[in-house]
Amino acid sequence: MKKTNHGIIIIIIYVDDSIITGDNDVDISDLKKLLKQKFEMKDLGELCYFLDIEVIQSPKRIWLLQRQYALNKLSEYGMTGCKPISIPLEQNVKLSANEGNLMEDTTMYRHIVGSLIYMTIIRPNLNYAVGVVSQFMQTPQKSHLDAMK
Repeated sequence: MKKTNHGIIIIIIYVDDSIITGDNDVDISDLKKLLKQKFEMKDLGELCYFLDIEVIQSPKRIWLLQRQYALNKLSEYGMTGCKPISIPLEQNVKLSANEGNLMEDTTMYRHIVGSLIYMTIIRPNLNYAVGVVSQFMQTPQKSHLDAMK
């Protein structure tokens, strides 16, 4: 982040993706010109997607959505037919570390939990449920998978 005489400029970089934003179009344009002289860059215009997060902008608000990401994950894990619920996991649910049958392949469980952790970026209402099921990533059991689903 850099403060200028006209406002601020913010640069967000993740591997080979970047966002340049701020509150002064002239400063942003000047910075982009400078960066293009030093680095190979493409200006893709107004931000629509960044790291599987959809960005919708209006003059007064910015919405961050992971709808497509969630749909892709549901499809990837064979859960497109699942029914939505209003509460992701009952509060004070008790899951035991040694209750039920151990899963033979823990990879899927870990991938789903990782995907859910990523979704908590813009869905803080998932934090409790994801925190509970992530406790069992080392040795997940069938009951943990059921609770996660």
